[in-house]
Amino acid sequence: MPSLRTFRIEFDRPGATFAPGELITGNVIIDLAREKTIRALKLTIKGEANVHWERRRSSKNARGRSETRTDHFRGREQYFSLTYFLVGDVGGGEVRLPEGLSRYSFNALLPRNIPCSFEHRNGHIRYTTKAVIDRPWRFDHECKAAFTVVSSYDLNAHSGQCIGVDDEVYRSFCCLCFNQGSIKVRFRLPTTGFVPGQSIETIVSLENRSSVDVSRICVKIERSLELHAKSPYHLTKTFKEIVKGKQTMGPFGVESDIVSQLQVPPIPPSQLEHCGIINQKYNVRVTVHLLGMHCSVTGTYPILIGTIPLRSTISAASYQQDIPQPTAPVMPYDDPPPPMPMPASPDYAPPYPGPQAIGFTYSDQPGTSNQWNMPPPSYEECMQRTDSIKDHDESNYVHGANEPFAPRYPVFNFPTPPYPPGNK
Repeated sequence: MPSLRTFRIEFDRPGATFAPGELITGNVIIDLAREKTIRALKLTIKGEANVHWERRRSSKNARGRSETRTDHFRGREQYFSLTYFLVGDVGGGEVRLPEGLSRYSFNALLPRNIPCSFEHRNGHIRYTTKAVIDRPWRFDHECKAAFTVVSSYDLNAHSGQCIGVDDEVYRSFCCLCFNQGSIKVRFRLPTTGFVPGQSIETIVSLENRSSVDVSRICVKIERSLELHAKSPYHLTKTFKEIVKGKQTMGPFGVESDIVSQLQVPPIPPSQLEHCGIINQKYNVRVTVHLLGMHCSVTGTYPILIGTIPLRSTISAASYQQDIPQPTAPVMPYDDPPPPMPMPASPDYAPPYPGPQAIGFTYSDQPGTSNQWNMPPPSYEECMQRTDSIKDHDESNYVHGANEPFAPRYPVFNFPTPPYPPGNK
């Protein structure tokens, strides 16, 4: 019968969501059926980014036959890697873990200037903790857990990029030299800066002086993701995806104002700062679909997704009174945090292409906190997740490594729009 009944990592903060510069605290929990002799119990905390995709190509071999080859493109950045000894030390003798349930507490200070957590099928920015029971002359026991880092992206610092949109498109129609009239479409967005939980308001004004009917109007949030590989050589791959969408069905009048509210889901912020191999941008695409063989009328406009809303969108009446408690609460420190164990093998790598090297600092509040008495956000799981946090060089026997993981991002409780979307 195995003596190790439980081996896992638990964080003190519900949801395990932190900001750069914050102190992470938790416990390594071990339940043994009998006493165990070990060399050490150590904990490693690291943050890194990885990208990978495949490209198939055909070529001819020496015999002139066609062959299909698969090229693997990869890129990697490491932001920090720290190892702490919770029991035992480097080069020490044997120690004993007691029978029964034991908790070994840890605390670690996150560096500043590290990028936001991110998960995608072809890349990730991931932060993990791994505990190892180092056993003499036997295989080690290992367990692993991931946590979320949410870097602050204040839309007020980028307010010049969040101005509204007022765009007009004019289209005339003809069929077999017969004039079918014209349509004028006006696209309006009051702002282009949003946070998760906020609704993207789009106003489509139609002036349809033609015999061509509008069947529906679609609004979509799109993401353009750039991945940068460094091996076998430098190459950039772009992925375009639809994050969320909705549509309003016709028929519409000759003159109509169609208002749509599309709520931003839990997604990472624009511009993954301090990461040099993953970058993303968001757009809003508004499409007016026409009946028949006529091409749709489309407007595509860049937007910013942040973690702190625009000051102009915040007022005392902007939020509902029934505000849920945040799942990652503010953790101020009135006194200095407890001393951090000295890392046994520090490996600090400066962020790329950040202007400053990684440093450590105490944070009074998470990066999504605010200075305008806003109700705090809740933290909700992103739609994109990974099925496993196991690294390619790890075995299949690491406790917790084969569990799914989804980063959690701040979601603000904006009110329901005062009017229903549709024709006005």
